[in-house]
Amino acid sequence: MPARTQLASDRLNPLLLQALFRIHHTPEEPANRPFCPETDGFAFANETVWNYVEGEVRPQAEREPAVARRYTRHCFVMVRAALQFWKFARFHSAGPPLPNDELVRRIRRVCARHVWLPPLPREQRIVFPGFGNLREISASAAGLFQDHLGAAWPVYIRVGNFPICLPVSGRAKTRLNGEILQDLEVGYPTLLWLYNFPSLNINHTVLVYKATPEPGCIRYTVYDPNYADAPKELQFEPATQTFTFEPTFYFKGGPVTPRAVYRGFFE
Repeated sequence: MPARTQLASDRLNPLLLQALFRIHHTPEEPANRPFCPETDGFAFANETVWNYVEGEVRPQAEREPAVARRYTRHCFVMVRAALQFWKFARFHSAGPPLPNDELVRRIRRVCARHVWLPPLPREQRIVFPGFGNLREISASAAGLFQDHLGAAWPVYIRVGNFPICLPVSGRAKTRLNGEILQDLEVGYPTLLWLYNFPSLNINHTVLVYKATPEPGCIRYTVYDPNYADAPKELQFEPATQTFTFEPTFYFKGGPVTPRAVYRGFFE
């Protein structure tokens, strides 16, 4: 086997194990730069179908001003796309902006790549001229991005949804915490699905991009697609093997069940 083919095979095998058999694989090569929500997040937010006030569904009149919710049920799509752009796109502010048809084509090219694949080398990345980062370009063309990042309905039939009925043990949560830390040590975020089935008090996805270990807990900073302007915090307590998410407008705060998503075909 030629050396180049052998090298490709050696690098692909761990990814195949992860993609097909859900065997976690931490990349060997560190990321070129950390994920930064100020530049790598979207300028718009995912909108909730229901009107939430302090974690409870309330009549629309209690949320001012009343707004029409155009972009709903896209939290999975947005965190996946944010990671895809971080891995597969680059921005070049010195060039002229793309015409809309070409911008749509390139958005689709980025989102067509499996998010669990390794980042592309700089020279192979899909280029978006005229803007310095994802936040800038998505502010300028929010409608185009919302229309072409991906549909919401396929999220409801993901193969990775079906384990929601299975309990997640404390040992599994501890293992997941270790995997998140391993990936962050080499600069790679983790996409997490947060839920509390059979309760419907939360059903959401976030992108974990920073860990701050403290006595008794690990504080994770996350990109929350329901907010365009500020990160949120997820904590893990090793003593109780518990993940907790901070209060938001759509969740009262408290323990959550986490699962990693988009690490392969079946997650």
